[in-house]
Amino acid sequence: MIALKVEMKLFRRKNGYWYVRFERGKEKSLRTKDKRLAHKLFRELQKEALKGRLILLEKREKISLSGFFEEYLEWSEKSKSPETVAKERWIFRYFLDYCGNKPLRSIKIRDIELFLSFLRSKGRKPSGINVIYRHLKAAFNKAFEWGYLRENPFSKVKPVKVPKRPPKFFKPEDIEKLFADIREKEPEFYFYVRFLLETGCRRNEILYLKWEDVDLAAGRIRIRGKGDKVRSIPIHRSLRALLEELGPRKRGRIFPWHPSTVTHKFKKYLRKHGLEELKLHNLRHTTASWLAMKGVPLKTIQELLGHSTIAVTEIYAYLQDDVIREALETVFSGKNQAIRLEKVK
Repeated sequence: MIALKVEMKLFRRKNGYWYVRFERGKEKSLRTKDKRLAHKLFRELQKEALKGRLILLEKREKISLSGFFEEYLEWSEKSKSPETVAKERWIFRYFLDYCGNKPLRSIKIRDIELFLSFLRSKGRKPSGINVIYRHLKAAFNKAFEWGYLRENPFSKVKPVKVPKRPPKFFKPEDIEKLFADIREKEPEFYFYVRFLLETGCRRNEILYLKWEDVDLAAGRIRIRGKGDKVRSIPIHRSLRALLEELGPRKRGRIFPWHPSTVTHKFKKYLRKHGLEELKLHNLRHTTASWLAMKGVPLKTIQELLGHSTIAVTEIYAYLQDDVIREALETVFSGKNQAIRLEKVK
């Protein structure tokens, strides 16, 4: 037999009114100074709270993996982009196919570890596996918040280790040939890919950019990044000329395409120029890499790209070796050295 407790406390404030304190410190005024009425209302609240607990417990015991995923997707559709919801739907279906439609609460740490091993056996890259892991972990965390789980089993499973490799980026001569071809064939698409390169923004950040976000007078663009975080980037001369050639218009999206459309378009040109090892996202890496090689501080690059932490931006640090070496040589050697030191004998 399960004993249910409802944490509630009745108390009176100095003003004479009676209050109820619930779990997690939430309080509710009973709007009465009458002690007997306050106790009566308190008992009714206890009954309602207990009834709610029983309903939740029954749902927690019965809800299946597929039932929870459908409920979670309904919630996602109200707060996330269609692309994110589509990705979640695919991930949940994949997880369901592997685990089967068992009760949500029956998913254990071992199930998750075996699932991640299964993904590795299918040849999936560690970074791709971790995308799946993060979406599932977020969903199960919501199941915990909603009271369906006593704890999130994903919180005790570590993501797959990803080998640290320098990000690939375009050479200037490849960009020149690629962009010249795109401009000749599809001028509007050329504006889009050049916009990506000259801002370092993500694919969707520019696809969903609106003219209302562009302030030519102030020389700033408002970018909505991951998690609806907003950052502002400056409009430099080349970007201003691009914007003026595009419009400007008063309102609406600057570029009309669907995310998958621009990805496929760009792949077509990459194949044509023998650059299949690269992809659209490498334009963002190119912006960051070229800035790093020019000695731009990593903190500045982090702010431009909208990285959540400097640790993410540090993948470009190795590109600054020549910049640092040149600075050291300026100070310690050569004709223009800042400090004269005796030669080592």
